[in-house]
Amino acid sequence: MRYFKVFVFALIALLFSACGNKKNDSTNTNGTSTTTHKLKIVSLVPSITKEIVRLGLKDNIIGATSYCDISKDNPELIVGSALEVNEEKIILLKPDIVFASTLVKDKSIAILKKNGIRVEYAGKYTSFDEICRNFEKLATVLNRKNKALQIISKAKLKIDSLEQNIPDNKVGESIFFQLGANPIATVIPNTFMNDFISFSKCKNIFQDLDKLIVSRESVVLRNPDIIIISLMGGVGAQEKENWEKYKSINAVKNDRIFTVNSASTPTVKDFVDNLEIIIKKIYFEN
Repeated sequence: MRYFKVFVFALIALLFSACGNKKNDSTNTNGTSTTTHKLKIVSLVPSITKEIVRLGLKDNIIGATSYCDISKDNPELIVGSALEVNEEKIILLKPDIVFASTLVKDKSIAILKKNGIRVEYAGKYTSFDEICRNFEKLATVLNRKNKALQIISKAKLKIDSLEQNIPDNKVGESIFFQLGANPIATVIPNTFMNDFISFSKCKNIFQDLDKLIVSRESVVLRNPDIIIISLMGGVGAQEKENWEKYKSINAVKNDRIFTVNSASTPTVKDFVDNLEIIIKKIYFEN
């Protein structure tokens, strides 16, 4: 069951990317400047919770989900999951602002708003650039725009450096990027995770798809040069063994199956950190 939950949340970020924000008529991070010295924040989005902490506002967080990193050492902060929230507990906390995903039930959002609580929705994440734009909007709402711009600038410089160091004579290889095992899920276009592949100057074997779920047979037929498996609750190693049985795949022939820690968190820092690991595995570890 634990593995299933990890897999589900590995897909949530991609679903945001592929489907966008369905609640465009709601209040969004609009750049409104807000004084933060007394600002009380509830975050129902694990990636936004991470970004708030990186903006130096950890002490402003009075509520978070059970999936937020901050809750591991502070269980008293838990007000629900990313899908189910305890509206009564949030209301009693009297937050100034709640950050929510479009996965939170409309009924829950309506209850919060009825009680005078400001709700901001997470943006969509179709690319690294969009991650940066959403981070800047979040920081503007929290009066930390300059801090966010510094983080974004540093991240882009790092990406430029990583790309410049890619050997020109090795670019253009095909990649299967696996996210789930049962069912098998993959990275698709119009998601920020597809940028891991394009920034690495490689090709996604499923560039033509608009759905996440694929079969083993389709992977074998498309014959990737590289297989990257995002670790999901410990099943990455097992999946590597599963693929090694398919001797006709180029990635298997050349021993180019790699595992990485979960790369599905849409934050500026996590994206750059994972991109660096992926580029090193593709070009410098063989």
